[in-house]
Amino acid sequence: MAGIGYSVGKSIDDFLLGDLNGAMLHACMAVDGTSKKSHPEMYRHRTRFITTLRENYSILRPMSFPGLDIEQIKWPVKISAEQKPEEWPDTAEVIYGVHRCAHGHGDELPAGFELMPDVLHGDSNKTSLIAAPGRVQISDRVIFGLLAIAVLAPVNINLNTKDGYWLSLNQKQFIINEWWGKRDEFLAIAAPHDTQRVNLDLGNWYSQVKSETQL
Repeated sequence: MAGIGYSVGKSIDDFLLGDLNGAMLHACMAVDGTSKKSHPEMYRHRTRFITTLRENYSILRPMSFPGLDIEQIKWPVKISAEQKPEEWPDTAEVIYGVHRCAHGHGDELPAGFELMPDVLHGDSNKTSLIAAPGRVQISDRVIFGLLAIAVLAPVNINLNTKDGYWLSLNQKQFIINEWWGKRDEFLAIAAPHDTQRVNLDLGNWYSQVKSETQL
């Protein structure tokens, strides 16, 4: 049966083949499994996934959104029929509501939400972002941020995947099979790269978002 370790390896394999959608799907699956282990008390799948991402913004931010205050930014998109007019999703909600749900349900990724191929095109230090009313395109670095959340989770300390896989942060490599469960050790290394956090005020765009669900 495929598990978290398999999903981590499959995500990287798909990425190396140039398949960003497949890589994102399996990265989300790795977080799915991790969130279930981390929060068995939470019944709702959505709640577990989003909670796990928010608890690990200190990993996701330097890995995928360096310099951005992803805790505070509210994106100008409508991702759910239950979303109230005055409520706008944060980064965890966009990742779940757009990427996890589309890929997990076998649907096409909605137009305007495609990943930006920074790492795929060989620039691991670049972080592209395109935001507009009804549209948020984030860097493909998010794939590796999600994988890092799964790999570093203490509940996954005894897991493994095939040898040869690694993650990187600012030119430092982390061999995956040597880093399962070592969240605190990673955070000590990542902290110096996570000092700047810029909030984006996108309030002028909220009124331009269509009232119907975009997904």
